[in-house]
Amino acid sequence: MNFKLTFGVSKTMANSHRLITNQNIVTLHRECDAGDIAEVRFNRKPLDRLQVLHEQCETSLNGALTEAYLFHFTKPGKMLRAQLAIQSARVHSADAADADRWGFAVELIHNASLIHDDICDSDLFRRGRQSVMAKFGHQTALCLGDALIAHAFGLLSRESIPRALIAKLASMVRDCSGGQAQEFDTRGYPDWSRYCEIAGGKTASLLAGAVEGGALFDPAVSENPLLSKCCYQMALAYQMLNDCHNIVSPILSRTPSSDFSKARPNALIVLFRDSLSDEERNEFDVSLRKDSKTDLDTQLKGLWWDRLVSSNMPQMLEERISSIMSETQSDYEQLSPAMQQIIAPLMTHTINAVAEQNIALSGQSTHYAKKQHG
Repeated sequence: MNFKLTFGVSKTMANSHRLITNQNIVTLHRECDAGDIAEVRFNRKPLDRLQVLHEQCETSLNGALTEAYLFHFTKPGKMLRAQLAIQSARVHSADAADADRWGFAVELIHNASLIHDDICDSDLFRRGRQSVMAKFGHQTALCLGDALIAHAFGLLSRESIPRALIAKLASMVRDCSGGQAQEFDTRGYPDWSRYCEIAGGKTASLLAGAVEGGALFDPAVSENPLLSKCCYQMALAYQMLNDCHNIVSPILSRTPSSDFSKARPNALIVLFRDSLSDEERNEFDVSLRKDSKTDLDTQLKGLWWDRLVSSNMPQMLEERISSIMSETQSDYEQLSPAMQQIIAPLMTHTINAVAEQNIALSGQSTHYAKKQHG
């Protein structure tokens, strides 16, 4: 196959920090670098305190679940949701112990969702190593995810923790599960509006919920829609970056991405589909949903993949992310300093994720160009 690599080597992606070029985002990145680094970067002390809660969770499990739990948390990730939950709780008058419990509860729910997600998608790898499902089997992975959810709710049983936090965590689990379930909806591939609903449920529910739940420690504080909106928008941007990686990475191996092959909601595929005529969209849906059981099916699906790869969807996604982040910056500047402090780590993380993605894209593009001319 001859890829034009508009996807990997478009002019707008040729430079390392190019995916978001909006001047406001560049300015925000500089402000973050020049500002109070202690407030913007991750504060490791609260996260280190979670080790005690981690050991208690490990002790509460038995047999195979303990082994699977230790394996999964050998690489715990950035623990961004715990950081947001703890900071929000502390700003809203929670003591350190209760804030830690809320943060760890949110982190357990997040990890349960990852373990269950790998089962749903039959993913063999997570965080650069085998997934729990791949190493221990579907059954153990399912049971471990359930156990983490149960333990998360148990953490909130202290009398000093507001009862409303239990309902909040329940709604986060429901919304996250609902977003995940919509990925397997066979009624048709989503348009952009429905894609945002799915991504919002799957990704934004736990990020925004971590912050919103922390505010429940102070009964005098009312909801802050602007704060929630910032979290939601950054979660969408981050999900779109993940989607971009899922599409671009397979280009080097000249094989369709897993999201394309399995007809999973993906921002780039959605934008491509929305750009088609009604007739083409119907043909695309049939091809995408149909298992490639014959050579003809495989060929048709391959042709759609070629069109997707050679399209201008990266530029369109660049515009969407740039717009989202510009609006987020504007909303962020309207928040009080205390509220800005809560979500500053998420802001920095999202901006850095954009930069890192572009460095990777630039490297992939250079590597591919050398192979083509080598």
